[in-house]
Amino acid sequence: MEIVLQDQEIIFNCDGEDATKLKKMMWDNTESPSQALTQLCASSKVSLEDDFIKLHPRSSIEGLKDFKQESTFVVKATIKHVLDHDDWWYTTCICNKAVYPDSKMFFCEKCNKHVIKVTPRFKLKLRVIDATDSTTFVVFDRDASAMLKKSCSDILDLQDKNTAAGDLPKEFEVLIDKTYLFKVCLLYTSRCV
Repeated sequence: MEIVLQDQEIIFNCDGEDATKLKKMMWDNTESPSQALTQLCASSKVSLEDDFIKLHPRSSIEGLKDFKQESTFVVKATIKHVLDHDDWWYTTCICNKAVYPDSKMFFCEKCNKHVIKVTPRFKLKLRVIDATDSTTFVVFDRDASAMLKKSCSDILDLQDKNTAAGDLPKEFEVLIDKTYLFKVCLLYTSRCV
């Protein structure tokens, strides 16, 4: 059995009065919220609160592991470690897809061509815990940049100056022991071993 977690969205810096009320309302309510109906149109945009509180049920990490079909959940978890000292970023084409070194250039499979202009992007593997279990969530560039308040390029520039090879950037330390709401999309796949 393999569980794939992808496409996390995160709410962070939730220290205000409204955020405290929202957290209390979310965790005091033991019933799973029903999904709201919305009319599909170009101007329809779901608020962050609706996205995290009304549209997706809550789950524990243990609950994620037991679920056997594709779905999306909100999980409250605390970051304990950033994993993979040498694998926390990757290089992308302007189309935002990963590129691979090839002939002193990079090759983009999506664009099907060699590219020169590339951008580093975050791929943080975060070891998280809640009261029930622990797991690893992968947080990509948009959310990681917001959590760290720095781009991947900025962190790489600082790492070149301040960090020994193979060490994680010290900027990642701000994530440790922080609790976030993660929106987790479960893709269930099964394979024989």
